[in-house]
Amino acid sequence: MQQREIEELLELIWTLREDKISEKKILLDLTTEKNPENILEKMKKDSLIVQKGENIFLSDSGEVYAEKIIRRHRLAERLFKDVFSMDESHYEKEACTWEHMLSSEVTDNVCAFLGHPRVCPHNKPIPPGECCKKYKKEMPPLVLPLIAAEIGTDAKIVYILPSLKLRLSKLTNLGIIPGNIIHLKQKSPAFVISIEESTIAIDKEVAGEIFILKTNSK
Repeated sequence: MQQREIEELLELIWTLREDKISEKKILLDLTTEKNPENILEKMKKDSLIVQKGENIFLSDSGEVYAEKIIRRHRLAERLFKDVFSMDESHYEKEACTWEHMLSSEVTDNVCAFLGHPRVCPHNKPIPPGECCKKYKKEMPPLVLPLIAAEIGTDAKIVYILPSLKLRLSKLTNLGIIPGNIIHLKQKSPAFVISIEESTIAIDKEVAGEIFILKTNSK
């Protein structure tokens, strides 16, 4: 149980810092959380954190450890939301459990399955793993951008990473949303997909932002 509490504190330090909360505020949040003081002392003893007066920092080893926790958590969020279609209250709770359970190998497998996503459902960065650096040659993902699919592919939309917020609303209105099944009919001069009885044309840039899981290929 103590190890889980340590991991949760490392995650808290990382996320507060990521949100540009000052080190003093981080220390305040840590000390007001219902965690025994000996947890912080153990973290110092294990060289996971460094405290300087009212400021608290991740050590080099703490940084590596926290990054792994964040990576597991955010990949789990993507998995539960995009593949299992859980709502936020459920996928967040499950992700908090899985971040303490996944091995490095399973984490990389989840990452490859999802197509090495760059951000979590809250649009926060997912720290890349070794699999992300070499997947193009050695670990082709199961989830691919639509732009990489072959004509005739039937696929489930897993997630969308629009560069423009307005674009997501337009895609939603067209029925291009996670969970829907599409059929790729054409790639040039525009991408043409069908969703149920509708046929929709989208440009290449948009196709690169839609990630799919192939169901079959004709």
